[in-house]
Amino acid sequence: MKHRATVLCLRANHILLVARSSGRWALPGGRCKIGEPAFDAAARELLEETQMSGIPLQYIFEFWGARTRHYVFAARIPEHVEPIPSNEISRCRWVSVKDVRSAWVSVSTRGIVQILLEESSPMGPARRSSPLRAF
Repeated sequence: MKHRATVLCLRANHILLVARSSGRWALPGGRCKIGEPAFDAAARELLEETQMSGIPLQYIFEFWGARTRHYVFAARIPEHVEPIPSNEISRCRWVSVKDVRSAWVSVSTRGIVQILLEESSPMGPARRSSPLRAF
């Protein structure tokens, strides 16, 4: 099982997606190095892929994919901060939360965003409070 730090970057009901030159869109993030805390991996990957640093991260939940355990963090990105594709990433794009359903995204990205949509719905699972309430 791979361990991955994934960052859900939010700005005005939009989510940041990144992609390699010919790959599917996905949430920023990557594998945790051996012994590296997930929080540190999330900050490192966000910097490596988008050149954004100093962005406060909040752990929100774990998502289990077929072969990967995602430690998902949320980040509120200020309007004046723009991602710049870097390292293995060639494209960055802000997408409406609802448009992710129809976008060409990774299976894990679709699942993570679906949880976000369910949690923010008034009829969300068990009507529990959203992990993104602070956002």
